[in-house]
Amino acid sequence: MDVSELPLDVRLISVLKERGVRKLFPPQVEAVRAGIFDGANVLLCTATASGKSLLAEVASVKAALEGRMALYAVPLKALAQEKLLHFSHYRSLAKVGISTGDFESDDRRLYEYDVVVVTYEKLDSLLRHRPSWLSSVGVVVVDEIHYLGDPKRGPVLESIIAKIRHLGLRAQFIGLSATVGNAAEVAEWLGARLVKSSWRPVPLREGVYYGGRIYFPDGTSKAVGASGDAEVALALDAVAGGGQALVFTNSRSSTVRIAKAVAKAVAAYPAQLINPGEARALAEEVLRASSSKIIGRELAELVARGVAFHNAGLELEVRRLVEEGFRRGVVKVVVSTTTLAAGVNLPARRVVVAEYERYDPVVGREEIPVLEYRQMAGRAGRPGLDPYGEAVIVARSRGDVEYLMERYVMGQVENVRSHILSAPNLRSHALGAVGGGYAKSVDDLVDFFSNTLGFHQAKTPLKSSLLRSKVAEALDELVEWGFLERDGDVVYATELGRQVARLYLDPEVAARYLSMLRSMRRGSIYAYLYVVLTAPDFPRVRRGKLAAEVAREVLAALPDVEEDEEFEDVARTAAMLRAWIEEEDEDKIYERFEVAPGDLRVYVDLFEWLGNAAAKLAGMVGLEEHRRSLEVLTARVVHGVREELIPLVTALRGVGRVRARVLYNFGFRTLRDIARASVREIASLPGFGEKLAESIIEQARQLVEGNA
Repeated sequence: MDVSELPLDVRLISVLKERGVRKLFPPQVEAVRAGIFDGANVLLCTATASGKSLLAEVASVKAALEGRMALYAVPLKALAQEKLLHFSHYRSLAKVGISTGDFESDDRRLYEYDVVVVTYEKLDSLLRHRPSWLSSVGVVVVDEIHYLGDPKRGPVLESIIAKIRHLGLRAQFIGLSATVGNAAEVAEWLGARLVKSSWRPVPLREGVYYGGRIYFPDGTSKAVGASGDAEVALALDAVAGGGQALVFTNSRSSTVRIAKAVAKAVAAYPAQLINPGEARALAEEVLRASSSKIIGRELAELVARGVAFHNAGLELEVRRLVEEGFRRGVVKVVVSTTTLAAGVNLPARRVVVAEYERYDPVVGREEIPVLEYRQMAGRAGRPGLDPYGEAVIVARSRGDVEYLMERYVMGQVENVRSHILSAPNLRSHALGAVGGGYAKSVDDLVDFFSNTLGFHQAKTPLKSSLLRSKVAEALDELVEWGFLERDGDVVYATELGRQVARLYLDPEVAARYLSMLRSMRRGSIYAYLYVVLTAPDFPRVRRGKLAAEVAREVLAALPDVEEDEEFEDVARTAAMLRAWIEEEDEDKIYERFEVAPGDLRVYVDLFEWLGNAAAKLAGMVGLEEHRRSLEVLTARVVHGVREELIPLVTALRGVGRVRARVLYNFGFRTLRDIARASVREIASLPGFGEKLAESIIEQARQLVEGNA
């Protein structure tokens, strides 16, 4: 089908042609015939690179041209930023915005946009606030809809669907995924037409590697023309053949170790496999962008040899440089953790799955699901560059070859199973439904949850009575915590409960915060850090000796806290953040706690949300001293500074923790001091130049005059 035949505005067809899209792939044709451009609900379960995202983008812009809004939901902030870039192709046709944080806000400004890219959690939060512009929404896209099976994000998606149905929004729903085992069941629940296809623009061959050969399910095999460890041999062989390789492994340390081994092999190869000049230039960019010189140097040395590692310890900008370098062909091999498979949109001629097991702190070693393997394997094959893509999983023994062939290469993707009816999820989304005005009684809540996949999948004939029983249990706990009140069958949220829902807090976490703050004997930095960090959202720091000072302060302030393994992990995490807000260098934090810059950004983002939430809860129950202390602490964590620098880092663009400390130490301690300074005085300071000096002096003057 030619794009000129599509039922689209000529301006939209023109943009598609400018992007080089002239004919549709077979799965895209199926989707068009299913009504994706006619307003039909569609679930697209098609292979990676088959063009499903393009159709969803076009449907979104089509809605905008017809005077309606489109919401495009993704699971991760990084994917939201990537999707925003994709929509830049349509900037002449639609105004596109992004919203991924501040769960307490209803974001009225979003009405200014035609298309809004959101994370799942932000979309659910918006639906709880019910802004007036929701009635203008004409299309809702949910990317990576297989996350319905995720224990945490899945219930959020189900809650979104239930709210949309309750509101009666006449919005088209489009779901996208390459990996849903029970696609027909999910489509039935969504009331969507299913488009399912394994067609790919680049043929995919999957196999198992062992002893120098790749074995394929049709009984054939081929030798790999490189020696050494499996990951190194497979990557080098792909590069030597004119392709690129993406290697997935199970730990952060493995990404670095394997990348170093591959880089050594690339450098030792008889022929030159990279462009040294381009690689060195990219390496210099990586070094400049990395706030950790330890990690920056380690990565830059590898990038200069055409290889990179990619994991959550890297800052977003550094990851972006690596990804862009790979897309341009400057980086030939990227070694990444398996948990980042969904977030790394990097097609390669060969994908190597180096490990099919990983360590889970709760259950120990476990095999990755087939779904995750498919997410990785689907990245094999660069459209327009490779004649084929190859996904290879590594066997460690001959006996593993047959097992891996059956389990992964020929295995079926697991069915998506709902988690919304588990007690923690039911409590959270019940409070959100009542607080957001979606339910006013037990019957309303039963109706609300009857719209979820969890209820749809329940097989028992007594499922309605079981749901009512579960809802009643959830309500009892929410009433006990003071978030809901009951008057017979009528249920309503208290002001405290509405705030918990608005803050998008887990009710159990909110109840714990309030209990600990109420029992706190005296405020201290470590005690406040400890309280906020008890939320399970925070990763735990497990490296470093537990400082006696931390334990002493926390135990003295919080009488009900017990010293156990969990206590030690949370206290160690508090010690790490204390080092951060005391302005300790990021490399020292990395050496002491093994917390890299990318990890630190996760802590900061979470603390901005949960620290401010704890402060608001404290204020609501009259704990004013705790509220003020938590607000100051949260500002310090967000900026990584001591208290005296807060006015500078919060007011001046271009001034972070390092430059703020320089200003302060050289006597420019207030905005008024800076407003009175000359450009020459500021420009002469370490880390400043004339242009930045002019900017911050002008900012300071405007702020001082505005407050006069």
